[in-house]
Amino acid sequence: MKQPNLSEKTVLVTGGGRGIGRATALALARCGARVIVAARTGEEVTAVAKTITDSGGDATAVQVDVSNEEEVEKLFRAIDTVDILVNSAGTIQPIAPVSTAIPPEWQRHMAINLYGVFLTCHYALPSMLERRWGRIVIVSSGAAKGGTAGWSAYASAKAGVEAFTKVLAAEVGGSGVHANAIRPGVVDTEMQVEIRAAGAEDFTKANVERYHRYKREGMLRPPEHPARLILWLLGEEAADLNGEVLAIDDPEVAARIGLEPRGR
Repeated sequence: MKQPNLSEKTVLVTGGGRGIGRATALALARCGARVIVAARTGEEVTAVAKTITDSGGDATAVQVDVSNEEEVEKLFRAIDTVDILVNSAGTIQPIAPVSTAIPPEWQRHMAINLYGVFLTCHYALPSMLERRWGRIVIVSSGAAKGGTAGWSAYASAKAGVEAFTKVLAAEVGGSGVHANAIRPGVVDTEMQVEIRAAGAEDFTKANVERYHRYKREGMLRPPEHPARLILWLLGEEAADLNGEVLAIDDPEVAARIGLEPRGR
């Protein structure tokens, strides 16, 4: 896979302090981008930005809650222009049946995983549209297909993210701005630790055993794999894609980025 040249681009990565966001921020920096690493936890994004600058890259750490409009607006006023937006911020909680889920926790989940995507796109788009160039990549999940007990919040938010991506793509079509989403597969991140810690009463015994098996049998992808797919979407081969949801375990998609699909 040919690495994109991003030496003239400013990239904002939300959820950039850990997992897929962190791996993506590091990969983007290696491609020459100026990277703004954003997340709720200041210590984490500071550490990622330091890793980049210690390697000779250009990075800035920003502590922000993507579900808070005031904080997001302040962030975009400070950075002025973003060429590429990678939405990786997210939470898995609450993992609970609809009957016992705590409503404020469910609402908070949607605020981060779905409303936060809207907010960052809302504030990133004006400068992209003005310059007639921009790329937005949103991290979704196979959970968007639904059917996993205990994931009413997560599945609903990710299904919403994919619908949002398609609507956004329709709105910006022909403007030079493209919006796409990825399904990163099952990735070895802190979120997976939370999933494996869920109780059978909330997540069902079968689901708990399944996710423990993924870890035990080495079926989890490293975060660098979805980061590779995100880089591919920013390169020349994907220059015409808009409104797509690309699953890393789709054999055709995996082949494009030099990986093997992983069936589960």
